[in-house]
Amino acid sequence: MQFMHAILPAGLLTFAITAHAVPNMWSSGFGMGVTEYIITSPENVMLNLNCTGNPDDQNILQHHVMLTLPDGSGADSQDEKTAITVVTDDQPFPLPSSLGWRNGDNAWLSFIDAIRKATSFEIYVNDKKVGHFSPSAGNVHKVLADMPECTTLTAG
Repeated sequence: MQFMHAILPAGLLTFAITAHAVPNMWSSGFGMGVTEYIITSPENVMLNLNCTGNPDDQNILQHHVMLTLPDGSGADSQDEKTAITVVTDDQPFPLPSSLGWRNGDNAWLSFIDAIRKATSFEIYVNDKKVGHFSPSAGNVHKVLADMPECTTLTAG
């Protein structure tokens, strides 16, 4: 029982840190086979970039992006009815709803290559701008410089 008393406060602390993150600063964490990269915009839009080490039935690693919007609603790049696009350096990067097919894999890898250098980017959900992010070059380099778990597409 004493163990549970230690776990609950740790979990609440993790939630509190995530819920009140400093705007425009990437952070990262790992748990249960998933690496997360999280950034919050000044408009209180939270982007959660999930890179999994847990393959699906076809041995594909289904990485994805989840958004939490200021009103508490969310969007997930794995939802085929939701189009999430990241725009940086005047170039759009539409996120695929699944991986394991050539165009989806290429789109994902292009997105990862762009986001790990981006010091300014916008997020669109179904063609509506929902947030603008501007992390510093130092923060981007420190947190996103090496993301091998996000560029590995099959378990092996």
